[in-house]
Amino acid sequence: MGVLNDVWRLIKAGGRESARTDYAEALRQSADLAEAMAGADPAAPAGTHGAAAANPFTNLEFLRQAIPVAGTVVALAPTGQVLGDVPIYAVELDVQRDGAPVYRTTYQTVIAAGALHNWQPGKVLPFRVSPTDPHALMLG
Repeated sequence: MGVLNDVWRLIKAGGRESARTDYAEALRQSADLAEAMAGADPAAPAGTHGAAAANPFTNLEFLRQAIPVAGTVVALAPTGQVLGDVPIYAVELDVQRDGAPVYRTTYQTVIAAGALHNWQPGKVLPFRVSPTDPHALMLG
């Protein structure tokens, strides 16, 4: 009976949340987002996750071709833009690729407040870099 009790609790909680939802406002926000994204190329980088695109197949293809590198955080600063309520940061990196000289580039990404400690100067993070564009990076 514990499972049925939990299901009933979920149904009641969903009903309470549904009663508090402003559907007209949710539709307005959806329309605003649709208008903002109209004509956007889903394969183009969004500017909030480095070279990552909205199309997951584009991202998989990038990862398949990309070269693993290490990126050392030199500096980071908020760009003034937000995605939802999360700030977008410009992260200055020194990128080290095997057999190549270190070079500096900027990687833009959203960083939640709870993850900022992972992006402090001196931190080394794994990235993937395009074999044709040394400034096209993807975290991972």
